[in-house]
Amino acid sequence: MSGLVARIKDSDREAFDQLCRERYASLISYARLFLSGVNASWAEDVVQDVLFGVWQNRKSLREDDASVQAYLIRSVYNRCINYLKKARRANLLGSWYEEKILSIVGDCWSPDRNPVIRSVFNADLRDIISEAVGKLPPRCREVFTLSYLENLTNKEISERLGISLSTVENHMYLALKQLRAQLSGI
Repeated sequence: MSGLVARIKDSDREAFDQLCRERYASLISYARLFLSGVNASWAEDVVQDVLFGVWQNRKSLREDDASVQAYLIRSVYNRCINYLKKARRANLLGSWYEEKILSIVGDCWSPDRNPVIRSVFNADLRDIISEAVGKLPPRCREVFTLSYLENLTNKEISERLGISLSTVENHMYLALKQLRAQLSGI
């Protein structure tokens, strides 16, 4: 191989191609050991980057077999570590951006934080409640309206409608029971 390295140092492209053919499969296997948990297809990129680096730095190669093999193995190792660090940073950054986006979107569409959505939500809710109140029997509806919309006490409702306090309480009980049943799906 030392003759092969000398030819590569002299910019012999055929010698470089021969080195690539001889070492490519073993370097790919070595890179896949590191990258299999993340993205095994990166192994080819790593090896191609390393071999390209060999070609670019061919003038500085030492001509013994052991140093070239050690250089290739060490370069693949270092490049795999760099890919893993980059993937980790990208994953952390991606998670951070995803959280930010969800937070922004959540704030935008939350009825508690967006006055337009709150207005629409409240209008819809008022319509649903009005419809449910409209389905109450007439006297229950009247007692409920006086209590919750006009803020009258049960005693004031009793005096205004000329009915007993217990009748007012019974109507309120029935009204609330029916409204809970109608609105339970909201």
